Amino acid sequence: MVTMMNIRLKTIIMLVVLTQLIACSDSSIVRGVNKYSISTNWQSLPANASQLVDVFFLYPSTYFPDPTSNGPVYSPSWNQTIGQAQADPGISNQVASKASVFHRAGTNLYVPYFQQAAGINVLEALLWKTNEANSAAASLAMEIAYRDVEEAFDYFLSHYNKDANNNPRPFILAGHSQGSNLLLMLLQRRFSDAALRERLVAAYVIGWSITADDILNYPALSQLGICSSWDQTGCIITYNTQQNPGDFSQTSPSPTGIVQANAYSVNPLTWAASGPNEMETTAAPETENLGALFYKFQPPANPQLGPPQGGQLAEGQVWPTWGNYSIGGVDVEAVVIGIYTGAQNNRGALVIDPTILPVPGNYQNLNTPYNLLPGWYHNYDYSFFFFNLEQNVIDRIESYHVGR
Repeated sequence: MVTMMNIRLKTIIMLVVLTQLIACSDSSIVRGVNKYSISTNWQSLPANASQLVDVFFLYPSTYFPDPTSNGPVYSPSWNQTIGQAQADPGISNQVASKASVFHRAGTNLYVPYFQQAAGINVLEALLWKTNEANSAAASLAMEIAYRDVEEAFDYFLSHYNKDANNNPRPFILAGHSQGSNLLLMLLQRRFSDAALRERLVAAYVIGWSITADDILNYPALSQLGICSSWDQTGCIITYNTQQNPGDFSQTSPSPTGIVQANAYSVNPLTWAASGPNEMETTAAPETENLGALFYKFQPPANPQLGPPQGGQLAEGQVWPTWGNYSIGGVDVEAVVIGIYTGAQNNRGALVIDPTILPVPGNYQNLNTPYNLLPGWYHNYDYSFFFFNLEQNVIDRIESYHVGR
């Protein structure tokens, strides 16, 4: 028994030392200083936080080193450094295409850089179990990323999340993919605190599953609950867009998607929640979709948008063209497609029919994540339902203030 305890203690000490060494190897981290006191360690930091509600947003994976470079023994390449994140254009693109849904509601946006874990390696080791030999290293990589997120969140609460009278402001938590995974960890570990739950307008944990086991095993999640209406506050929104119902284990010959078994799903067209293995009674039609928005750096990213030669448009259809869309006072090139797609909660997935998507956002022009099988529309969880999300943020903020 003593021997086993000694082994476990040595393992814990090694992990602690290793994470400290990794942190100190990042030139953007100064020993003894909270790195989030340095403004350049934030991707988005309001110059004048004059809005009534804050948004703390965590971006998805943009760090994809050669998967074969990371193995069962942890090495620094398992995590992107803060310095690498600052030079990563994919992060600013992801923030623009997703966190922009929070702008029209009038919010202050806070986005920390963090030492994200290598995306494919983590999925293969911890979710799909196609490379379980890397599980320990992948878990450590996620803990390193989470440590940054928690440090940034604490600094946000202490220094930024206050109004002109130094009173705490209500806030929204939001993320996508790995960002939502880390956000889920934050909710699990920190939101047993009733004061934090009281200030939470909603948590948009999009592009990651929340399962029955999560709710059962973490009291904070059961206290928050899954949002089941358009105006409920202090709760969690979660969904994953794909062609087929059910979790990733039901696809072959290789995993497609990240929907986990016994997952919940909230439909962004109806704002109805479906529990594990449930199906929404009817699919919401595309007429409930207020519009999709694609930025020019996202597929379909054809700069020559227009009807194909000889192509025919349906009566009343207007061919989308690139135009300027103002985000935070900055005009970005984007294309808006109204009445884009319907959707239905079905066994943990948010199911769409990609065969009837209108041009130029038809499925032949879209891409699937990581060059895997078609039918998984992870990259577009925000884009497909952009204006419904945008309106919902406005509605939940209003509901939050009315309820107080």
